[in-house]
Amino acid sequence: MNGSMSGMRYPRSAARQQGMVLVVCLLVIMMVTLIAATATKTSTYEEQMAANAQTYNRTFQAAESAVELAFTNENLMMEAADASDALSSTTSSAIGSSGVVATAQIRFRGEGIAPGNSIGTASTFLYEINGEGALEAMNTSTLIRQGFYRVSFVTSSDQ
Repeated sequence: MNGSMSGMRYPRSAARQQGMVLVVCLLVIMMVTLIAATATKTSTYEEQMAANAQTYNRTFQAAESAVELAFTNENLMMEAADASDALSSTTSSAIGSSGVVATAQIRFRGEGIAPGNSIGTASTFLYEINGEGALEAMNTSTLIRQGFYRVSFVTSSDQ
């Protein structure tokens, strides 16, 4: 045979390598395709994780705003202290035009002597705020519970 094909002469080593380049190229193309598919899938997952983190941050910030809103509202505190179930009414506020809603409610937990006060001239009122930030379009919400004391000093009329 001497390495000739249809009148052309090839060295023996080249004749044995015919078709090997095709196999190697197909393997390289297959590996590049797998790497590209994996990279696409990974970037899609990372994009979903970033969107979830952003949504959580938006609802968390709204819940923090709800807690601050309730903390500064004395009417809700008085309403909770006077209510038979110790709960105030719910107050809500839309946060911008993003569809996030902040909702807060105060629960009265009781009355006692202020921590660290041995004189007895101060009363303490313990409250709990439930602040919720919700994004209805994505069916997600974040709830924050925060307790706080309100100290009231009682003055004597004997002086």
